[in-house]
Amino acid sequence: MQSNEQSAPAGSYRLWAMLACGTILYFLANLQRAAIPGAVFDILQAELQVSAPYITAFGAVFMYVYAINQLATGLLVDRYGGRRVILAGGLFFCLGSVLFPLSHSLPMLYLSRALTGLGASAIYLSLIKETMRAFPGNYTIMISCVIMCGYAGGIMASAPLVAGVEAIGFRPLLLLLGATAVLFYVLFGLLNLTLKLPQINPVPLNLTPLKAVLQNQHNRDLCIFSGLNFGLYYVIQTVIGKKFLEDFCRLEASTAAWIISLLGVFSAVSGMSMAIISRLTGNRRQIFCRLAGWVCISVFAALTLLVFFELRTPWLAVLLCLFSLTASLSAITIPLLNETNPPHLTGSAVSLMNFTFFLAVAVFGNTVGFLLNIFPPELHGAVQVYTPKSYLTVFATLTIFAAISAKHALKMRETWGKNSSQS
Repeated sequence: MQSNEQSAPAGSYRLWAMLACGTILYFLANLQRAAIPGAVFDILQAELQVSAPYITAFGAVFMYVYAINQLATGLLVDRYGGRRVILAGGLFFCLGSVLFPLSHSLPMLYLSRALTGLGASAIYLSLIKETMRAFPGNYTIMISCVIMCGYAGGIMASAPLVAGVEAIGFRPLLLLLGATAVLFYVLFGLLNLTLKLPQINPVPLNLTPLKAVLQNQHNRDLCIFSGLNFGLYYVIQTVIGKKFLEDFCRLEASTAAWIISLLGVFSAVSGMSMAIISRLTGNRRQIFCRLAGWVCISVFAALTLLVFFELRTPWLAVLLCLFSLTASLSAITIPLLNETNPPHLTGSAVSLMNFTFFLAVAVFGNTVGFLLNIFPPELHGAVQVYTPKSYLTVFATLTIFAAISAKHALKMRETWGKNSSQS
């Protein structure tokens, strides 16, 4: 990414405190996008009395807005710097986070999710830029630390959130989370005021960098592979995983939620581990991409077969956990983009990759909702339970996309930590 700002020294406590507040906002953004609808699928469905496509749309609305704005965020971060972009986006994130638990109609609920997604889209790339700028000599490890802290929000969005809902209720808990976002946003802004804002470089706001990124075949292959791999994992974690474990595996809601939380734990820890192993093995990247591709196709093919034969086995949960081990690849793919693109295109390349991440999540969310509804659910009291036919249709379709991801994973280049954009 281009460095348009000059920061305070990396040892400055104010800079560290500001980055910590930004990381907490990133944590809350991950919690928001992972919690709805996955962890509260049945609660929303029972309260609103609507079918699966309307519920999965809560996640899709967030993700479409989040994905589209990744493209704009990359340009804005290069032009105005990460801190300014977080200050602007944080307003929308806080507004949406507070508005959702106060809304009761579908239009207002969708609007609040769109606002939350708009604001959340400003946080990740901005933090990546500030982290890479503050720690230029060790940015791979530091990025993985930020990602691991942020992804902890996905862990909290399952079992801990379900426990919180049972304790104080769905809406009061989300309102509390919204208030927490407001608090750390204000702290971020106050700390930012204590740091001198540098002069802005005249980086033009146009789509030329994105066009240049797309002209690189390796960039296209990397975005397809990593976008599908992430999208398939995230639709399990945030949309269908908990519901699937309850409906097909007949697990209690709390047990299913703990399993989904475990996916988040494995994903976060494996992301950090991959960064460390990559560094210890001479900054290798290719092998991790290929491993993720093979795990992805193997897991979804196995899930499809188990659902086809209606084998309600604990191995289903084990397969989901296995998949989560290769789901968090940002600590590998961001350096890979940095090493296969000219420096002035890295910011746009990362924003394009993040666009494909969340576009895939949004599309898969809509697709899963539609596929679940092909076969009518069974009513168990106020809860709609989807049949094995519905889940077979879902996993068979997702297996096709897993195969595409695995194919493009084989095309990844090895860089050994060196920039090869001119080779």
